[in-house]
Amino acid sequence: MPGALCLTFDDLFVDNWCAARPVFDAFNASVTFCVSHIHTATAGQIDGLHALQDDGHEIGFHTRTQPKLRPYLEKYGLDHWLSHEIDAGVAEHRALGFPASSFASPFHASTPETRAACASRFAVIRAAGPRSAPPDPCDRIYRTPGPDNTLDNLGFGDMQHRAFPGWPRQIQLLDAIADSGGTAVFTGHDIRERKSGPGFYSTHRQIRRLLRAAAERGIAFRTLSDFAAEAQRG
Repeated sequence: MPGALCLTFDDLFVDNWCAARPVFDAFNASVTFCVSHIHTATAGQIDGLHALQDDGHEIGFHTRTQPKLRPYLEKYGLDHWLSHEIDAGVAEHRALGFPASSFASPFHASTPETRAACASRFAVIRAAGPRSAPPDPCDRIYRTPGPDNTLDNLGFGDMQHRAFPGWPRQIQLLDAIADSGGTAVFTGHDIRERKSGPGFYSTHRQIRRLLRAAAERGIAFRTLSDFAAEAQRG
């Protein structure tokens, strides 16, 4: 069985994500857009998210306002976080027609308590970030979600960011995914048509290069929820 890549993008860069639709279409690639601040989205952005969902992409959930977790928990506590940042935001997503079945932890931060609480709310939770990935890629290549429905990130979708380790490492990760037959998560944020200074983003050319390299290795493209559903079917 070929390996699979769950490519995810965070926040609310809807216009730029929509501008990249032809890049994804060229490789029949379904990805997950993990959205926060949907209560601030314009009508045009909501339409754009629906267009992405209609293309076969997933609109995942990324908390309501994306606060830093530990300071929030210290000030307000777990129950307040669940009520205000999880349940209220999920309700807004679902009212707009987005299932919110996957959850991406902001800033890749979680605790045993937040993971356990979210496990009953989401089919899959994206947790630790790629900077914490172990040297052996196989430690973050999955056949089923980990405890509390979690998947930790293996690779970067922000190939223009200074933390990106470079294409030799990217290719090494793709080779490991293909050889293992499992599924791994890469995470990014914005997608820009071309290089335009610093930030958490990739260009169209860089995303196209990643998708092509994955496709050449027989790697499939799955959303987070697709992976959870397939793992559940066994």
